[in-house]
Amino acid sequence: MIELIKTKKGMLSLMALHLFLGIGVKFAGIIVAFSYVGMFLLFIYDIVITRDRESRAGFYCLYIMGMEMIYRMVGAPFSWELGKYLSIIILLAGLLSSRRKYIAWNFLLLLILLLPALVLSENPDSVRLRKQIMFNLSGPLTLIFSGLYFFQRPIKEESYIKQLQFAFLPAISVCIALSLIADISELEFKSLQSNPGASGGFAANQVSSILGWFLLLGLLLKFNKNKITLFEWLDWVLLFYLLLRALLTFSRGGVMAAILALFGSILVLYFSSHLYRKMLKKIAPYILLGLVFLVGVFFIANNITNGMLMFRYRGFSTNEMKSGATQREGSMLTGRDKIMEGDFQAFKENPFWGLGLGMGESYRAIHYGQEVAAHTEYTRLLSEHGTFGILFMLIGMIIMPIVHFFKKDGLIARYFFIAFLIISLMTMFHAAMRLALPGILFGASFAHILPKPALSVPKEESEQEK
Repeated sequence: MIELIKTKKGMLSLMALHLFLGIGVKFAGIIVAFSYVGMFLLFIYDIVITRDRESRAGFYCLYIMGMEMIYRMVGAPFSWELGKYLSIIILLAGLLSSRRKYIAWNFLLLLILLLPALVLSENPDSVRLRKQIMFNLSGPLTLIFSGLYFFQRPIKEESYIKQLQFAFLPAISVCIALSLIADISELEFKSLQSNPGASGGFAANQVSSILGWFLLLGLLLKFNKNKITLFEWLDWVLLFYLLLRALLTFSRGGVMAAILALFGSILVLYFSSHLYRKMLKKIAPYILLGLVFLVGVFFIANNITNGMLMFRYRGFSTNEMKSGATQREGSMLTGRDKIMEGDFQAFKENPFWGLGLGMGESYRAIHYGQEVAAHTEYTRLLSEHGTFGILFMLIGMIIMPIVHFFKKDGLIARYFFIAFLIISLMTMFHAAMRLALPGILFGASFAHILPKPALSVPKEESEQEK
């Protein structure tokens, strides 16, 4: 199926399909849900018969990750965590079908570090225990299997870019679905809290995260002088609408993660590579256009919200906005800091083994009177996995990325590595692993992108130039 992206006719067909899937979210939700599963089965079949040619399993996984929000928008009739399960199965199929025989032992070590917390998980209800374990383990497992698949996997740049265009297609469905479910002209903005109405009635944090991912992917392709679709005008219309809808959710995490990932990758490469500094002169107009685009859309969104969006991003509360008096007892973390404090306290009481997988909610219910799931993956790892969680973060999220960055000297590889890594880590901070997105992108950042071979200059011509 991914082969269709390589032809104009095939690309148009895929775009039309995703247009209808977006419409189906409002009018035929169950058909969209079955389509999600049907695509998964097609992907598995294609992976097996082609023996995972051009590492297509990884990009099918990125596609399933992007469509996860669409599946949840129609009610997730089969399982709320289905996107994570399907992603893991696709990656496993790719690992087993591929001719590549390589084992990423570092990611296997991370898997081992997660296991001790399983022993401490408990619940008198066996069904709830299973759900508790799967809810908290499925996210880290997407990270592990994505890493096992992508780590040091050689992928040609041309193939990599084409398949990223395939992974962007669900953005069309998301844009259409949001337009039909939550028309901008009908939205109301009465407070500075995240706005489920602007998110189509769904979790604003998750919708913002998915929109932020598509925005980042689209801008990465544009800054690298690649098209997203067949039409330049459509590329910018989609990027405009993605950013606008992300801003209108009033959930800052997805937008800030995307922007930090984009400009973080540019800044890191600027200070670490002389070659990139020279190349930056050529793409500077694209970056300047991107900055004007981001600022322009922000002010359009701010106008739609009657100026409330600016207050939101300045960290004001609704009371502060209405009264005009600054009250500094609030926090831009919107309650996450309280959950994090509980996680730190749990770690102090159980520093070695931790509370056990999924036991953080029970701890908060006992000590804080409310059973709340963790919103930050780092403090969850700390409280539920103890010392093993610290090792997981130290090895997986600090040592491995640093070593990988300095081992890879290709600009395109570093470009996507830094961007994918930053958005993954940022999403884990503000939305834990509610979605498959942070785990999949963390592993995908470790792919080894083979740059296009430089055109050789004939010896006679080079001598004449001298």
